[in-house]
Amino acid sequence: MSLKAKLLLGILSLIKNIINMKIFKILLLLPYILFSQNQEIGLVKYNYKIPAKKTLIKNSYLYFNNNKTIFIYNKEGMDIDNSGVKTNKEGAISMSFKTSDKIGTQFYRDFNKKQISYRHAKTTLFNAFTVEDTWIKINWKIKNKFKKIGNYKCQKAVGDFRGRKYTAWFTEEIPLQYGPWKLFGLPGLILEAEDSEKMFVAKFKEIKYPCDCDFNFEKPKAEESKTLKEYVEFRDNIEDYVFRKIKSRLSRNIGATIRQNPKSKDGRKYRDEKTFEWEEK
Repeated sequence: MSLKAKLLLGILSLIKNIINMKIFKILLLLPYILFSQNQEIGLVKYNYKIPAKKTLIKNSYLYFNNNKTIFIYNKEGMDIDNSGVKTNKEGAISMSFKTSDKIGTQFYRDFNKKQISYRHAKTTLFNAFTVEDTWIKINWKIKNKFKKIGNYKCQKAVGDFRGRKYTAWFTEEIPLQYGPWKLFGLPGLILEAEDSEKMFVAKFKEIKYPCDCDFNFEKPKAEESKTLKEYVEFRDNIEDYVFRKIKSRLSRNIGATIRQNPKSKDGRKYRDEKTFEWEEK
């Protein structure tokens, strides 16, 4: 066989190997391609622990389709409403405020446009408002540990996000990179997650996929809006805001004199996010 013929056979063999490798990669990615093109709606229900001094467990829902997710809690009807004014045996008055409305607190993500925004529900003291957030993909480290959650085999992953260390359990049986709250970016749906201090905990309750849900994946709206920095400042000074609102209302209605307790020194200990991008530089 001539050198020219051998060279031609070598080139043909190389082309064949490249084609076979591409076919292999396509077959490997086929489940993800099929899921990404799937227009069906899914719903995961979690028990969601709100970061706070007192343990607050909320029902929360994660709705998802092929490219959008909305995580909802503090929606009317999802939890028992314990708001109101109560008096103990000594005559001391305690107040709890309504934190839910008909739309709820919503965390919206558009994976095509890489957008994340959220709407905080209207409360007794504050109007609803929206916040435009920064798209941050967590650098997850996948561990060789597994457990079963519901009917799904799940694998462990750990990652850092805005000052907290998270452990997540995801299932590749649903190869979508979605999860509760702002957690995402794993090769499967996150069914459980918590941070190392257990300020944030999302525990799996049930899943419906596909879900016969009539759900609109529109970006949430509100009459007021805040930048992320404005929201962080508002949240960091929430005790002052709340005190001024209560003082204004009670002084106007009953003429009471209200004194503010010393400001908490806990800082962001009970916040889901402890540090932000502009603070780390």
